[in-house]
Amino acid sequence: MEIDLRDLPDGASELDLELDAASFSLAKEDVELEGPLHVHLHLDRRADEIWIRGNAEGKARQECSRCLADYGQNLDLEFDVFCAKVQNPNVVSHKAVDEEDGGIHLHDGRTLSIDGEIREAVILGLPMKPLCREACAGLCPRCGEDLNQGPCRCGDAAEGK
Repeated sequence: MEIDLRDLPDGASELDLELDAASFSLAKEDVELEGPLHVHLHLDRRADEIWIRGNAEGKARQECSRCLADYGQNLDLEFDVFCAKVQNPNVVSHKAVDEEDGGIHLHDGRTLSIDGEIREAVILGLPMKPLCREACAGLCPRCGEDLNQGPCRCGDAAEGK
């Protein structure tokens, strides 16, 4: 997704987008989205500097870490991006400005792409240990049956011994 900076006025402006995963290079290996990602951007432009505050909402397909069931994880993500114009686009800049400084996104004055920032917000916004619900009972360690469906058969057999 590219923003045409020639059409972006100075001062504050808003932009609403619906993006599919491919439009911001989100691979299925990273996460699978259920439908588009709804992105709202608040842009504040001061000459060649642009501050972007974004909110993204959508639904990701997850696998519960306890019962291994697939479920839809609601996403409500926020991200900030500070963008500045490359002073001399013919000179290769030091990578440390963008990578190690961790906050300045460079643009050429004509277009701006924040695909990486949106992709990063989605990936970092996912829980490290996804759960289909807080009270998920998980799988039986003996027989592997889903304990959310009720007690397993091996539990009954163990009680009869």
